Amino acid sequence: MGKLDGLFHPRGVAVIGASGDLARGGGQPVKALLELGYAGAVYPVNPKHATIGGVRCYPSVGAIEGPCDLAVIALPAAGVIDAVAACGATGIKFAVIYGGGFREAGEEGKARERALLAAARAGGVRLIGPNCLGVVNITDRVYAAFGSMTRTPVLPAGNVSMVYQSGGFGQSLALRCAAAGAGFRYLCASGNETDITTPELLDYYLDDAQTRIIVTYIEGVNDGRALMAAGRKAAALGKPILLWKGGRREQGLRAAASHTASMTGSYDIYQAALRQSGIIEVRDLDEVADLVQVLSTGRLPRGPRVALMGGSGGSAIVFADACDEDGLLIPPLTPATVAKLHDFVPGMGSVANPIDFAAGFLADAAAPKYAGAVDAVLADDSIDQLCVMLATVQGKQAENGARILADAQPRFAKPILVFSSVPRDTMEAAHAIFATAGIPVLPSPTRVAHAAAVAARYGEFIAAAGTAAVDDGIVARPEAAHRRVLNELDSTHLLASFGVPVLAQRRLQADGSGALEGLVYPVAAKVLSRDLPHKSDVGGVRLNIRSEQALQTAIAAMRADVRRAA
Repeated sequence: MGKLDGLFHPRGVAVIGASGDLARGGGQPVKALLELGYAGAVYPVNPKHATIGGVRCYPSVGAIEGPCDLAVIALPAAGVIDAVAACGATGIKFAVIYGGGFREAGEEGKARERALLAAARAGGVRLIGPNCLGVVNITDRVYAAFGSMTRTPVLPAGNVSMVYQSGGFGQSLALRCAAAGAGFRYLCASGNETDITTPELLDYYLDDAQTRIIVTYIEGVNDGRALMAAGRKAAALGKPILLWKGGRREQGLRAAASHTASMTGSYDIYQAALRQSGIIEVRDLDEVADLVQVLSTGRLPRGPRVALMGGSGGSAIVFADACDEDGLLIPPLTPATVAKLHDFVPGMGSVANPIDFAAGFLADAAAPKYAGAVDAVLADDSIDQLCVMLATVQGKQAENGARILADAQPRFAKPILVFSSVPRDTMEAAHAIFATAGIPVLPSPTRVAHAAAVAARYGEFIAAAGTAAVDDGIVARPEAAHRRVLNELDSTHLLASFGVPVLAQRRLQADGSGALEGLVYPVAAKVLSRDLPHKSDVGGVRLNIRSEQALQTAIAAMRADVRRAA
């Protein structure tokens, strides 16, 4: 059982401040829960109504009789704290708080938010929000939400989970991914994150067997280390996290401050943290939709080498330009592969990489040769993934191409990506084949190249993370156990174990004795202590020492200075 199971898998949902008008914010979750297939109990709470939506309405939270794990609080800010306290008193462990009027509303709002958190802690209630659209479990039809998260189109179930600090924009991301064929598991618009935060939600998603890929939009986090830990856990599990950071620069920072009042922080620090932890940064709706398609297949290339096949020379050129810009390589094929391709590619085509077929290369008569060419290229050890430019191919020829690629996919570990500019509704049969086979279809050569490049970089990160050699001898020594600060010598040894170049160092005793042979002067001398990370502040550094005698003198003076200062 996960620690947030009651939030995403509640036995019952109370709607505090439920409205008799099911179109209003307090009525929308009641309507969605009752009409969209939620199997648990629904408890509208409002003393002014006997029934709402055809079910009993309760005068208070305390009047609820059945099991209830989650409350949706659709009240003005002034009534929220008492409602949370009532949840705690009746054993409701999770609450989603819609309304604003908290820290984003100035000093009075900040004080109200502190009181809200105190009431939640006292009652053992975990909070989503305030200032949010809510939570949805698509699989089990749990709609503890309002607004766009409860309106049509109803999102399909699948393997994508999302958390976003902006409900409206997050739902835009979800809709764009759904239009590209994605299905969803959990959605959470987290708002102010007074209690439950994005890193905690990410950790829960990563533990969920049905979640394969995670998308998140953040304006800021208060615990960067927790975010990085989620990224490293995701890499270890092979579940990519796609993260869009809002508030990157000056004007965006101002907008974020008035939106959720998140601690946005330095964007440069965020970028470094994301790179180091394997979280994939995204900046465009289409990019998110493309990468969800590509990465949710679970197939990662071994490296940046791609083969390109198709019948559109212009598409190949555009793709190749994008490869140069995004770090992909289009290498020559092996002589053995080239020899095989001569048997399959028409004389007016090209067997160089890119492999260029003549018109009609996917007609019924030519399709077997195309299948042979696909197998030959995928078997080439100099290729990490295959990109196919179908371009304007449609109808029966598109179906032939889809079947050939779908047949080849399970026989080779390498990813296959397809470019097609033809609208989906004019080649539905081919798209259905691609979807069943898990082969992404993207609408431009540039987007195919970018998605392939991101997949290659992520694959390389995963491989490197699995093989990095850590100097366990340092962190396992008794004197190093549970340290938050390593001394300088141990720090540089740890860096060296990851392949980071460091300067030569020699450890001497406190009296200056020790092996001095082989030292090349001038040298620097520093006091070595985990208790003194800022050595120069206490006289613990001497520079430009040019002889052994000068070194001994410097050490004696340094010891005296450090004793006085520290």
